[in-house]
Amino acid sequence: MSKIKVLSVCGSGTVSSAMVGERIVELLSEHGYEVEIEEVSPGMVKGAVVNGGIDLVAFTSPIDPEDAKGIPQINSVGLLTGLDEETFMEQALEALKNLGK
Repeated sequence: MSKIKVLSVCGSGTVSSAMVGERIVELLSEHGYEVEIEEVSPGMVKGAVVNGGIDLVAFTSPIDPEDAKGIPQINSVGLLTGLDEETFMEQALEALKNLGK
């Protein structure tokens, strides 16, 4: 199992990011990943990235792309609504493949 760390970002860094984070763990574990989730608000992204170890950023609220420069950033609203989980998964798996994970 490959270990990865995902930053889950929502407006307040609590409810939506927790829901999305749980879904990410479920979906990526089906593909052999051991996932650690860190939940933050958009204003906390830069600090979380500086602390290191983030492989992906999944966001439901807009973030400044420069705050996580060099880290794949994927819109995860589809995981919150359940309407487009496939697009998120395709992008996440491709990003992880490109990272060699």
